[in-house]
Amino acid sequence: MPSLKPYLPAIILCVICLVTTGLLSLTYELTRAERTRQSEIAANTNRLALFPDASGFETLSLPDGAPAGLSEITRAEDANGQVMGYLFVASKRGYGGQVPAMVAVDAEGTLVGVRVLGNSETPGLGKKVEQTSFTGQFVGKLADTLFALDTSNNQLQPLDAISGATISSRAVMEAVNTAIEGYLALDKEGQ
Repeated sequence: MPSLKPYLPAIILCVICLVTTGLLSLTYELTRAERTRQSEIAANTNRLALFPDASGFETLSLPDGAPAGLSEITRAEDANGQVMGYLFVASKRGYGGQVPAMVAVDAEGTLVGVRVLGNSETPGLGKKVEQTSFTGQFVGKLADTLFALDTSNNQLQPLDAISGATISSRAVMEAVNTAIEGYLALDKEGQ
C-alpha cells in the first residue's frame, strides 16, 4: 500500500478549506436576520429624510412596463393614511459601478428630493453627486418631463453636470429619469 505522506499537506489544506467554508456559511446564515434588519433601518432612514412627516411606508409592486433599472416603489402615507407621495429606487451605471438613487415625488407629481445611495464613485469627484448642490437641481421640478445634460433639446429639463464627473452625473440623471418613468407608469395604473 502506498504511503499517504506526500499527499498529507494537500489533504490538510483541503480539510482546512472545508472547515473554513463551513464556518463562513454558518456565520452568513446566523447574521442574515441582522443584516436584513440593518438594511431596512437604512432604507427607512433614507425614506424619512425625503418624507419626514410620513408615518408609514408601503412597498408596492412594480407596474407593468416598469423601466429597466427601477427596483422599488414605496408609497409614503401620513398618520391618516393619506398618500403623501412615492419613493422610487432606481440604479444606473456610473464610473465606478451602479449608482442607486432614491427619488421622492409628492402626491401632486413634484420631485421633492433625491438621495444618492451607496456607490463606488471616485471620492472627491464622482461622489459629489451625493451633495445637495447637485441633487437639489431636481427638487421642485414636475415629474412629467425627463432631464438631460445636453440643453439643446427643449423637450427635456436641463441639468448641470459636475465638472469632471459627467459619467457619475449622467448616472444619477438617468436614475432620476427612470424613477420619473416609473412614476408615470404608476400614475397610468391609478395607484
